[in-house]
Amino acid sequence: MCCAVDGSFIVDSDPSILEQLNVCTDLTTNQADAVETLLVSGRTQYGAPSTWNENTLRGLGMLPLYLPSTFYGNFDRRTKRRFMRYFLRVLRRSGVSRRKRRSLKRQIRRSIRRRFKRSIENECTVGNITQVTINDEAFPFDYDDITQFNCCLSADTVKNNLAAIVEKLDDEEYLRIVLNKLNEAYASSSTIPEDQVRLLGVASRQATTDDINMWNITQIDTLSALMDSSDGEWNSSLANAVITKYLSEEGNTLGKDELNAIGGVNLCFLDSSVLKSITQESIRDADALSVNTCTLEKKRVLFDTARQAFATNTRATVSASTYQLIEPYMGGSDLNFVQSLATSDINMDLATFTNLDENVVLPLTVNNVRGLLGNNLPDLKSYENETVVQNWASRQLQTDLDTLNIDLRGGRAGSTNTTASPATSNPAATTNPATTSNSTSNASSGATTKPAATTNPAATTNPAATSNATSNSSSGATTKPAATTNSGTTKATTPSSSNPAATTASGSGSTATTGSGGVRIRADAGFSFLALLLLLLTSQHVLV
Repeated sequence: MCCAVDGSFIVDSDPSILEQLNVCTDLTTNQADAVETLLVSGRTQYGAPSTWNENTLRGLGMLPLYLPSTFYGNFDRRTKRRFMRYFLRVLRRSGVSRRKRRSLKRQIRRSIRRRFKRSIENECTVGNITQVTINDEAFPFDYDDITQFNCCLSADTVKNNLAAIVEKLDDEEYLRIVLNKLNEAYASSSTIPEDQVRLLGVASRQATTDDINMWNITQIDTLSALMDSSDGEWNSSLANAVITKYLSEEGNTLGKDELNAIGGVNLCFLDSSVLKSITQESIRDADALSVNTCTLEKKRVLFDTARQAFATNTRATVSASTYQLIEPYMGGSDLNFVQSLATSDINMDLATFTNLDENVVLPLTVNNVRGLLGNNLPDLKSYENETVVQNWASRQLQTDLDTLNIDLRGGRAGSTNTTASPATSNPAATTNPATTSNSTSNASSGATTKPAATTNPAATTNPAATSNATSNSSSGATTKPAATTNSGTTKATTPSSSNPAATTASGSGSTATTGSGGVRIRADAGFSFLALLLLLLTSQHVLV
């Protein structure tokens, strides 16, 4: 519990917290600074800094491993030298990493670095560096002046004790001097043998391209030694130079062993043309490679090779076992493959999802993402501030995002549709003398409806054909069915029956009849009255 507390908590705590922190496997810089503040306050069992001695350092257990140079400034040079000899042996027996041991030596050396200008003498005054000097646990404690280190270290000493020297050094300037001395030792041949190159360790990271050109790199063991991640990260151009020099040897390729030695990060430093030379077999047999730092172009190259290497069938879905093998290379996948995963029950984690090409993520639907993430869907909420998630969410309807039930926000509002009566267009073309044509066109919106303009209801265009066209238009934007104005009330009608005999009453004094073929026949009260009058006159004439 105490190993995860913030620095401010440590400063305000009882001094007994130091005992609990002493068993932590690691401390952050913030926590280490807080421990120093608590110790310097004098509130601990170790008292005021003016009373501290070597027993104080030993009594702190593993805490000195993390403390900064300002803490060591409270001790004299002799005390620090004796303590470092003792403590480094303890750390080595305890299996503490070289990185942490180097950090300790760096902080102690900084605390004793002279504040005046470097020595301008060109001869060794401290004492020549020999094998005995190098084997001292405190080396290079007595050579805090970089000029003296350079003057006291010979090329032959470096050549014969390279591994031991590199093991004790961590300062970039000191390591650069070692490389210069090594180049000097092999100046006559301009080539540093492979067995020496394997021993460079952390010194290799301070090399230049000219240095690398002198290295002999033909064997996989040499490449593996140079690519050891515990020696630090490579500069991209230097890593490229090392790997290219190895591949320049006839017969050397990027096989399984090479890929494992190089690792994904350093692999990304190679050109795409080189990555295309990797075979499916090499990808299949090598360990999983982390290629997240590659450019999109290089990710695509590696994904294409991996997909072919691990393909087991041609089914539309992808098995969970196949996906696990391809997962490290998913950053270069295409849209079709990702969509196929959405129906494959693979439960993609959010780290992989957010590392996908954004152009692949954006077209995905809400249902695609639901199927893709599966059991990991709730984690999407905690990634909502990631750029790719925000951009994807902004393209979705918020109502669709709500169906995920994870309170994911950022979707767009749905469009509001206004329902309007459809415009009716039913022009009738008369091709049969016995067909009655009624063409009605209505466009009406707003509150005002103009009376319908009615052509002569009784006009005959053919002995057997009657045309009745009604047009009704008003100044709004709402379209309504045709309305016929007679002396009575005007009413809009919308026939919906396809029955040839269906008649719809519409207002007072008007009817609408749908005849066969969908032709609508309207009759108003006036026309009906005339027809009735004609019938009465005819009957009178018959009676007479």
